[in-house]
Amino acid sequence: MKRVSGVFAALVIATLAACGGTDSGDVSEDLGQISSALSTCSTTCASGAPVSCSGNSCSSVDGQYVQCDGSYQYCSTTPPPNCSRANTCIFIDGASCPFAGTYRDCCLSGLPTGSCYCKSDNTWTCTLPPDGP
Repeated sequence: MKRVSGVFAALVIATLAACGGTDSGDVSEDLGQISSALSTCSTTCASGAPVSCSGNSCSSVDGQYVQCDGSYQYCSTTPPPNCSRANTCIFIDGASCPFAGTYRDCCLSGLPTGSCYCKSDNTWTCTLPPDGP
């Protein structure tokens, strides 16, 4: 009877190893693959400024808002900025901002068509005009 038990135990261990049952696996690797599958939604507001977000799920209504994982980003209802030096995208880019995740309009080439996003380090990152002569 001992011989049958030993053979049975060896058979069970071999079966588990063949099916991956004894391998602990790398759970963090699997989770990393899942978290990288984010969706991005965007819309262009009436002012011409884009609004976008990324998350596990998202939706948008043209010219009104985007929604990612239950968090909404609405188009600004404020009029576009006058294009003074203080409202140019180049002047705003890199300056401090109040709340991460907020947006504001800025001016590109004298037109209020640019947009800035407040990054997690509370600085603006803005649409900048292309370099060139």
